[in-house]
Amino acid sequence: MALWSEEARRAFHAGSHLAVLWERAGIAVPSSANFLRGTGSGYATGISDGRVVAMDKLKGFAKEMGRAPADRLIDYCVAGLTTAQIAMKHGAKEREMAPVLHHDLRSCAEHFNFVTGRR
Repeated sequence: MALWSEEARRAFHAGSHLAVLWERAGIAVPSSANFLRGTGSGYATGISDGRVVAMDKLKGFAKEMGRAPADRLIDYCVAGLTTAQIAMKHGAKEREMAPVLHHDLRSCAEHFNFVTGRR
């Protein structure tokens, strides 16, 4: 007997994919914004191709999803906030926020092609 529905699995994997992209883009690291450090610092002076690809995917994600859904998903999937915490942040009740996050995760799965099985 399956513990999760196929839709729940897709939503989980899409949210995890979002978190991995966020990490790969280096957005979660406070010092990551300064990627053009001087050569004397011992750091690389450019930005990696993988990071650029991740940043582009996140830009497309935020543009297609919209700012509010993208922010909620980043709070939920990346920052690890609970439904109650996100609801409080947006002045809503937890019972109101749960279906909104469910819809956001479904849209996230569609955006990252987890619905069709492609990524």
